[in-house]
Amino acid sequence: MPQVVKKDGKRVPFSREKVLSGLELACRKRPVTPVALEAAVDRIVHKVQSSGERETPSRDVGRLVLDELQHLDNVAYLRFASVYQETASLEDFMRLLKPLIGEEL
Repeated sequence: MPQVVKKDGKRVPFSREKVLSGLELACRKRPVTPVALEAAVDRIVHKVQSSGERETPSRDVGRLVLDELQHLDNVAYLRFASVYQETASLEDFMRLLKPLIGEEL
């Protein structure tokens, strides 16, 4: 597995457990099964491994998680995206909603 390059430049080993933990936290009290979460983690791990890169930016791992959450549960997607993208205003949050509900906003 490649090393994950954090925002501060620090390199850490890719952690399947950390990805699963993030998904579980986002999906807490949502109708997403453990089997669906494991399958999502498997897809993320496969994409990271198949890239062939020795290092991957943490933002790329975050985007993979967001892509999976968008297919699993919209509320979980918004939870993760609002923290991951450091949503600080109502306008930022509304921007996150647009892909989910269309351009009606």
